[in-house]
Amino acid sequence: MYIYAITSQKGGVGKTTTTVNLGAALAQEGRRVLLLDMDPQGSLTTAVGSKADGLSMEDVLRQPDRLREAIFPCAGKMQVIAAAPTLVSVFQELYTLPQPAFRLASALQTVQDDFDYTLIDCPPSLGHATTNALTAAHVALVPLQCEFLSLRGLRDVEDIVAMIRETTNPALQLRVLGTMFDQRTLHAREVLEEAHTTLPGLVFETVIPRTVRLAEAPALGQTILEYAPESTGAYAYCRLAQEISREEAQHGAPGRPSDGVGQLAAYRQAA
Repeated sequence: MYIYAITSQKGGVGKTTTTVNLGAALAQEGRRVLLLDMDPQGSLTTAVGSKADGLSMEDVLRQPDRLREAIFPCAGKMQVIAAAPTLVSVFQELYTLPQPAFRLASALQTVQDDFDYTLIDCPPSLGHATTNALTAAHVALVPLQCEFLSLRGLRDVEDIVAMIRETTNPALQLRVLGTMFDQRTLHAREVLEEAHTTLPGLVFETVIPRTVRLAEAPALGQTILEYAPESTGAYAYCRLAQEISREEAQHGAPGRPSDGVGQLAAYRQAA
């Protein structure tokens, strides 16, 4: 199971849109996809037509062995663990729980043979939600809105990934995805070019265009592949899924030197 944490310290750059539609494109290729909503605002939960009626991320972080009970079907032939506003309360409690940064990693071990991909939608802040997601993940996938200010947010994420590598997940990889790209503007092209120059080999070749269709789909609880399958947005996310699949075929899965059990043991020893 490959785990991607979709994260950025800047809001409105396409984290939820990417989580939902990359997942849908992978599912369309026959992959088993689990989505996790780690944001108390619940944007992902709403976007895939789900509700936090049963067990949710709040329960999973308190009792990691109950993750399987919190999984429900959602749009795009995927599965989801929903979030509710009360998720905030468990983040405040994690300081008192054992290995607070490893709660999600421990939970995901229970379903590692049941899914091909887990995609985690993170809130635009550094806290227990993002730390748990990055500790559990193989890859921190950063949507980069093709505007200058987003480059500053990208540098913040680089620093956070470096911190996570030093503390809880030494093999965490960083990948960048250009989003909201308007090829008609020189500015957008310059921002994307600078990202490729600054982070050679880490920026996906696929670029997600700015299109109203991607903004409309969540209102109906649908993925872009369901709402507008012939749109440029649907085409772009299918290309991204194919690019990820090609990389796996060429280089294998994103590597980690140890599984979650090994990380927990190392953490306890260091503590």
